Amino acid sequence: MAKINSSQIGYLTNMFQDRVTFDDVERMLYGHDIAAMPSLIKPLIGNTTPDAVVQPTSEAELQTLALWAAHHRIPLTPRGKASSGYGGVLPVEQGIVVDFYRLKNILSLDKENLTVTVQPGIVWEKLDRELKKKGLTLLTYPSSYPGSTVGGWLAQGGAGFGSYEAGWFRETVLAARVVLPDGAVRVFTGKDLDMISEAEGITGLISEITIRVQPDEAMDLVSIGCSNAQDLQGMMEAMIEEQLPIWSLVFINPRMAEMKNQAPLMEHLGHPAEERVLLPASYITTLTFRAKDREKVMEGLGRIIKLGGAEILSDKIAHHEWKHRFKLMVVKRLGPSLVPAEVVIPLSSFGAFMTKVEKTIRQPVVKEGVMIRNAPSGKPEVVILGFIPGDERAFNYNFVFGLSLSMMKLAEKHGGRAYATGLYFSPKAGAVLGTERLARLRAFKKEVDPQGILNPGKLLGGKLIGTAVALGSLFEPLIRPFGNAVFTKVGERPTREVRDIPADVAWYAHSCSQCGYCVDECDQFYGRGWESQSPRGKWYWLREYMKGKQEWTQKMVDTFLVCTTCELCNTRCSASLPIEPSWMKLRGKLIHEEKRMTFPPFEMMAAAALKEGNIWAGYRKNRSAWFPEDLKAKHGPGVKAKAAYFAGCTASYVEPDIGMASVRLLDRAGVDFTYVGNRENCCGTPMLVAGKWEVFEE
Repeated sequence: MAKINSSQIGYLTNMFQDRVTFDDVERMLYGHDIAAMPSLIKPLIGNTTPDAVVQPTSEAELQTLALWAAHHRIPLTPRGKASSGYGGVLPVEQGIVVDFYRLKNILSLDKENLTVTVQPGIVWEKLDRELKKKGLTLLTYPSSYPGSTVGGWLAQGGAGFGSYEAGWFRETVLAARVVLPDGAVRVFTGKDLDMISEAEGITGLISEITIRVQPDEAMDLVSIGCSNAQDLQGMMEAMIEEQLPIWSLVFINPRMAEMKNQAPLMEHLGHPAEERVLLPASYITTLTFRAKDREKVMEGLGRIIKLGGAEILSDKIAHHEWKHRFKLMVVKRLGPSLVPAEVVIPLSSFGAFMTKVEKTIRQPVVKEGVMIRNAPSGKPEVVILGFIPGDERAFNYNFVFGLSLSMMKLAEKHGGRAYATGLYFSPKAGAVLGTERLARLRAFKKEVDPQGILNPGKLLGGKLIGTAVALGSLFEPLIRPFGNAVFTKVGERPTREVRDIPADVAWYAHSCSQCGYCVDECDQFYGRGWESQSPRGKWYWLREYMKGKQEWTQKMVDTFLVCTTCELCNTRCSASLPIEPSWMKLRGKLIHEEKRMTFPPFEMMAAAALKEGNIWAGYRKNRSAWFPEDLKAKHGPGVKAKAAYFAGCTASYVEPDIGMASVRLLDRAGVDFTYVGNRENCCGTPMLVAGKWEVFEE
């Protein structure tokens, strides 16, 4: 594969303008996904920093880019939101990362036929929000719904909420419009979708997807507790036997319930901002069904529960589990890392598999699962997402990571397989896709992409890491004892600063799951559109800084300063991290303690605040000029009252109508208040967020 030269940089700059970046930090942030790979594994993956990142806005741009890249033999790696950990978005041959962030529109909606056509970069949550405005909703969606894209799920494949009824996502897709490496556009439907679904982007760049949707009906919930995996299997089999009209079935294992009980709550100003709901140490299954079907579902469950081994849990637990269904990663704060192991198991083997895992893997394994009633095989399947707590900063993380191969091998012994292929499990592609389909994919890839420029190294193998994983599976019995011997601590334990990063912030940086829930909702990000401007990007940069791979520059200092402190990221975070307070703490560290430069306007504000008591450089003698003359005798300076109105700098100097309206409302409401006039001083908040804490204190 070719590297990008200066003339090609000029071409890309001319084509994409401010939608291309060659910045070192930005390129580093587009060279990873959510996986925290062990130190011994990373060298096998190689350099994954792309030469450039582009953000197309149209199918025509995708065509031009593909044709140009094919001509120059420059690899293209498509990227949705990088919310998976299979390495599918890693640019292992560098080249260009094609970020689909700006291809996120709804193109058409057919209410009569219950279909919607979208661009691939649209996030599931945003799509669903727009569908609900039209009385529709999704048939199924991933557990990464707040941060992953429609195109990404089609490229990797998967099952999620609603898959009990709807099946795997591929079964809800009607068509995909795809740009091929020669610039041609082709629409894939029916069996031809096999060349796109779960193909990891190796056969084309998706430009449009048409999926089936459903009417948005009222849903109801119930949670059920089972003491062991065999009882849970029996209950799920009985539900199928009873033909209960269930839309979604998800569950967690007892260890996950225990760790959820231990996990910190979301906080605001240092205080819990949500209620602690304690979960029983059991297999907790949450069923979602249409409210109109409640009577039939509950009657059937009543018959099943009488057989023993299960109990209906409180509505409080059911609604808590459903409300927090996207916040599975809160347990990551107790690691601060998690070793993932995601497998698909036939329902008939579920109980035996889970029991064997508990006997074979001595580390705490937390699990979440979803059930598919009618899999492509015609039999029910269970997708199990397992996590083993660890600490990627420790060398023994390499040994714990090996236990993911143990779980994979146990799955295969029980008739199961890997959930997806990506980069790491390409040797298992035949088991994931089927040998016949894999052969068709290989032939199609050779036909449309003979130079192999589209997402090289994925699905079909060819990289050292895939071979290493295959060898690791062979030697798994030898690796397992080392992983089991590691002593795993569970719980938050920030102990010391790491390279001037406060201990708690350092812990949070590694606790961040990189899920991307915070990205699109961050006003700093959506005003700019690049990863470095998102909370996720900043957490990852801090990890690299603490490893000594990045250094502070004024640009990175500014990146932490420009946050508006709206705190929306705190409410979005899947790990309930105190993100905005962490940025505030870093501002104090960087500006107040280390005396780095803040934004020049803040320096002017600081001088004005110290001299005139306001940030807008107005004279103190004019601070009360806005106060209505007709209210001075009743509420003005010198009047004693139980309450005082604080106008602040902006209402006093920039937008006096705010102050005037406020005091007139208070007066009309009969509130007894006074106003201190020119003695009023700046609240200091702008200095706090600017990192100039000495001015704030003064």
